[in-house]
This record gives sequence, C-alpha cells and structure tokens, in this order.
Amino acid sequence: MSSDIPERTGSRPGGNNLPPFAKNLLILHTPSFQDVGDWAIVKQRIEDLAPEIEVRIGTNSKPDPGNRDWQITRPSLVFSPYRLLAYRPLGGTVYAGRKMSKVLEIRRMTEMGLPVPRTMELVPGLPLAAEDWGEYVIVKPINGFLGRGVRLVRRDRVDAQFSELTENGRQRMLVQPYIAHVDEEGRPRAYRVLTMFGEPLYQSQWRWSERLRPLFEIAADPHGKVATNASGVSRKGGLCVVPDVLALARRAAAAFPEIPCLGLDIVRRTDTGQPCIMETNPSGFTWHLSSQYSRRDAYDKDFASAKYSQFNALEIVAEKLIERTRSEAS
Repeated sequence: MSSDIPERTGSRPGGNNLPPFAKNLLILHTPSFQDVGDWAIVKQRIEDLAPEIEVRIGTNSKPDPGNRDWQITRPSLVFSPYRLLAYRPLGGTVYAGRKMSKVLEIRRMTEMGLPVPRTMELVPGLPLAAEDWGEYVIVKPINGFLGRGVRLVRRDRVDAQFSELTENGRQRMLVQPYIAHVDEEGRPRAYRVLTMFGEPLYQSQWRWSERLRPLFEIAADPHGKVATNASGVSRKGGLCVVPDVLALARRAAAAFPEIPCLGLDIVRRTDTGQPCIMETNPSGFTWHLSSQYSRRDAYDKDFASAKYSQFNALEIVAEKLIERTRSEAS
C-alpha cells in the first residue's frame, strides 16, 4: 500500500458534472495510526458504488485550508477513526474518535446494562467491601495506555498503599475488582473487536504464552504483570469468530453513537463464563488493520492480511460511509 496521500481531484473522471444532490465525504488520514492505502481503496469503492458522493482523503495531522473550504461547498460528512488533531471542520457532520475518561466510558455502558467491571476513582479512605470487590483489585491510571501502570493489589491493602499507587497523589488512578479471565491452562486471554458504526471489522483473540503467576505473588511484586496487554509478556494471537463476544461488541458500540470506530477489549470471566467489556478505546487508537503499532515486534503478514478478509473490512467501511453520507451529511 502507498505511504503517500493520493492526489486530490475535485471530480469524477467525467469532470465536475456531479448531480445537484451530490454530497462531499472527507476521510481524514492520521499518519502512523492508519495506512493511507486503506482509504484509497475505500475511496475507489465509494466512487464505484455511489457516484453522487465526491470523496477526498485529507490529513488529520496538519491544517488543510483547501479541503476545509471544499468540504462545505455541499452537504458533507467528515470521518476520522482517530480523534481530530489539526484539522478543524467549518461545518458538516463529523464522526471522529474522542478523548473520554474511563469513568465516563464505564458509566455510559453501565447505564445501558452492559457487563463492565465496577469502577471508582481511587481516593484516600475509599470503602471497598469484600462482598463487592473480592480479595484482589486492579488499580490503574485513569488515562492508561497499553497496560502501563496496571497493578494487582490486595483489597485490604489499597488504602495503606495509596501513596505508593498514586505517586503521593500526583497520579489519578481507578480501582476495579480483579476479574479472572484465564483459559483452561491458566493463561490470561482476551478478545479485541474493531467496530465501525457498530459493525465488526475483525475479531482477534490473544493469550499469554505462560500461565498467570499466583495472585498473591503478583500483588506482592510492584512490577508484577497482570494486564492482558502488558508489555514484556509473550502473547499468541489469531483471528476467531465468537458469536456472543461479537454480539456484545455491537451492543457496546450503541453506547457511543458519536464515535465511529471502537477497539473493544473483552474478556470471558472464569467464574461465570460470561463476556465482560474492559475497554472501548474511544479516542481512536484502534485501527490495527494497518497501524504502525500492529506492525511491531514479530509482524505476521498472513495475520495482517487475514484481518482485512475475515469480514471483508474495507467493503464494510465503504458501505457504512455511503450509508452515513447519504443519510446524515449536512
């Protein structure tokens, strides 16, 4: 795939003779977070299927006056999987990732009756009843990233370790009950589902290569690994199709109607066997079809290609953008 944004043109091959009801669609590319070649394929597919929609690919990482002015010449829709950076639309309907606190993220899903862990901000003297929180809890940064700073702590030791866990109150932290999610061999396992407007684009499953250490050992170790995506942990991944997890991902997406793409991290509880949503990643660091993050370490080209073909991801993207542009461009 190309690493350069294709030359922008203002018309179809036949010139500017678009119908009077034509609409504009601007797809914003965020370098390193997506391969621009994905959007070139989507653009071509939309032009084949919807000749009344003029499509441009712009950049999210710097101001773009030309595209910004063009965008509002007709009813328009702006689409960006990642949150808006330098591009600022003058109008139109905008779907983009958004920064959102984990507290609000969990609250939205709780209000919709979705299975999520009990979540509270960690403050001194926080009452953590055994019947609600269990023997061990997870303490993690309120703005966490890739499992960094996630700790397993004995529930009855949280208040005593408050200063250590929060860097003397400088780091805002969340507390959640520890939810066991190991497979039959004792290895942590999690699912990732990338959705666009509620439709799964791919589903993968990740397992640790080694068994999880006993919880008391991890809790006693300030560097103990417990997050499924913790750095330095060997994992094995692959595609899967798990109907109840996919159904839950679709339901979760409905809690965030303004956010086009979600990267849902879902685990299966060891105690009940039921899936539980841990993260939705609303800011948009989710496009691991082609992000640089997805190409790190032992990059598997066959796995990368299979993610596109599993549910025919880019065809779904084109169809969803046509549907939304036709119905919601403003």
